[in-house]
Amino acid sequence: MTSLRPNKTFLLTLLLFCLILSILFLSNSPAKTKLLEASSEASNVTETYPGSFVHYVHPKPSNTSYCKFNYKLPFDLSIDANNVDFGPEQGKDSLYRILYNVIEATIGAGVPGVTYATHITADFVNYIPELIRYWDGLISVAAFVPDTDVALVLEQINQYCYCLPGMSRVSVHLVYHKKLPPSRKDVYFTRPDNCVLDDSSKLETHRPSRNFDESVIYPINVCRNVARTASMTDNVLVSDIQLMPSEHLAKRFWDMMIDFKYADCPNKVFVVPIFEVASTQEVPRTKKQLVQLVKEKKAVYFHRLVCSHCQKFPGVDAWMETDPGESVKPFLVTKREMPFHRWEPIYIGTKNEPLYNEKLSWEGLQDKMLQMLEMCLLGYKFVILDGAFLVHWPGIKKTKTKDETWRNGFVKGNSAEYQKILKKLSKKYKSNPQCKLQ
Repeated sequence: MTSLRPNKTFLLTLLLFCLILSILFLSNSPAKTKLLEASSEASNVTETYPGSFVHYVHPKPSNTSYCKFNYKLPFDLSIDANNVDFGPEQGKDSLYRILYNVIEATIGAGVPGVTYATHITADFVNYIPELIRYWDGLISVAAFVPDTDVALVLEQINQYCYCLPGMSRVSVHLVYHKKLPPSRKDVYFTRPDNCVLDDSSKLETHRPSRNFDESVIYPINVCRNVARTASMTDNVLVSDIQLMPSEHLAKRFWDMMIDFKYADCPNKVFVVPIFEVASTQEVPRTKKQLVQLVKEKKAVYFHRLVCSHCQKFPGVDAWMETDPGESVKPFLVTKREMPFHRWEPIYIGTKNEPLYNEKLSWEGLQDKMLQMLEMCLLGYKFVILDGAFLVHWPGIKKTKTKDETWRNGFVKGNSAEYQKILKKLSKKYKSNPQCKLQ
């Protein structure tokens, strides 16, 4: 019996026919056309600054904003005594004033109950789109806006409100020194013409670096406290906006909290290890990708080359060898005691942890150290997570911040304040030599 075998001409004809059908399908499908246009744009993208992806993922602005504005924004900025609050730690003694929820997030169905709380200045605003891209929970942002910087911040954010559906998960709060309130000049924004985001790092802000004017010194801990206080969830990750979370971190942490109970351990937080990668690399999304970069010497734990003790967490070598799969799990429970008394972990906690000391500035360094010390004196347990990590925006730091001589005056200011607070803590808590007060 002779088998029937199609000849080559027939096969080529059939293949050509299928190809024509595919082209016709794509040309008549708006979704497919949009996808092809986005892919074409993506192939031409050469920018690498934060947020540069937006104009090809969301090429055109929406007809309506995804954001809920307050204080008569985006067409005005209404401030009166009833609107204004004070720094969370210093209260009415604070030099800073707060406008909470100038943009107010909405909690959608299925959004994990964990908030990424962070802070920005006008020249760091375009990390917000990247955070929306990588973080699957709510986001609370405290923006420092002396004088005209408020317009620089809100103009960029207004554009995101029309270009990124994820902006519905973002709350924004304004922080300013009482001597330099935000200017209402140029605070009027309408629907943007496009979704091409500028590089905010090139903006000329009102807050020049290396300026000793107290009204423009960056109050990093006021901003941290504001972002945390304003969180809509009890679980909060207080982090710096350049730190990108691993894949599905919020949801996987939320799932872990359902499965694991810690009722017998009230003073606890969950540490998220931090890494940095070479500027030539994409932000790794999974632990497998991260570990591979470490093996290739294209990634290191955060600040390894400039402050080896600051982010070297207990068990780091063993952590690199485990495989948590597609989940977040407890890896190790430890305390922040010697020899890890200089460790400055970033963690998922609650709004009940000690506040950050608001008299310490970013310029003066060691701004988180006193909060860490207080948590040590309180006997906090630090649960290091596996399957969860943060990655600093690509680029491995090799220059020590403390060697920047312009900081000297600020460092002296922070050191003097540090000693004052240290005395208060030593009177307030039982002594624990392992916490190493000095």
